[in-house]
Amino acid sequence: MNTQKLKLVGAACLALCLLAACGEDVGTGEAKFTTWGEEYIEATIPADPTGEAGFVDGWTLHYDKFLVVFHAITVADSRGAVAATMPGSKFVDNTRPGRKDLVSFPELDAIHWDRVGYQIKPALPDSEVVAGDVTDRDMMAANGYSVYVAGSASKVGPDGKTVSKTFHWGFKTATQYQGCQQSAESGQPIEGIVVTNGGSDVSELTTHGDHLFYDRLMSSNDPAVKTSLRFDEKAAADKNDDGEITLEELSATRIDVRLYDPSGLDAPTYGAFVTSLARTIGHYRGEGECAVSVLR
Repeated sequence: MNTQKLKLVGAACLALCLLAACGEDVGTGEAKFTTWGEEYIEATIPADPTGEAGFVDGWTLHYDKFLVVFHAITVADSRGAVAATMPGSKFVDNTRPGRKDLVSFPELDAIHWDRVGYQIKPALPDSEVVAGDVTDRDMMAANGYSVYVAGSASKVGPDGKTVSKTFHWGFKTATQYQGCQQSAESGQPIEGIVVTNGGSDVSELTTHGDHLFYDRLMSSNDPAVKTSLRFDEKAAADKNDDGEITLEELSATRIDVRLYDPSGLDAPTYGAFVTSLARTIGHYRGEGECAVSVLR
């Protein structure tokens, strides 16, 4: 046989072998999904004048509730093949300590599934209570909330007296988190998950409680421009000075553009600003990122 033809036939056979995994069973494994709120939600967000790990303006914040409803956790690949999708929805209060199990998908093909996504959408009357109170789930379903936070913040004023404010904010946002990637210490982020034969891959859908108090809607490409946590302006929005900051009060107060950057998005008031930030609370495996889009 012609040597060139042999090379072509060999190359074709190798390509087919690779595509078909050489006729061998790749095996199966499990993909498991959990959620956690990290220390900022379970404990406190401290004051930090450096802005590295807390409020630059001296406030300390504690969450009493951090309620989130997860929908449509999905494992797929870039070709559009869907391995599994979570049915129904799961309600979680991430102030409850520790990681909470959301769903497990057993017997997935042991390959790289590079498209992982999930949704945070309004609660339903039958959303499963994973961690938290059923009365809170019912409240969220009745009001159409997807995210609900309640807590308090305090600061020692120039006169030495402690100022305290409380908040109870419900958001009706519906958000898709898609193409989730694990952050990498070095090199490129890892897309999705890798299921190994007989193994169990665990993905944490992390919620970040500090994001609601960012002073930018999008991080700057300039490393010299930092994103900071601020609370003074929210506290000042409590115009009737009853100690409770409402979303209505925030929505009636225009942002200080010297301190807050809407990053080209439509957020002229603190209410709109915080509502936009509510879409950014969802992360992946700690600091991993997902592409965020609005669900209608």
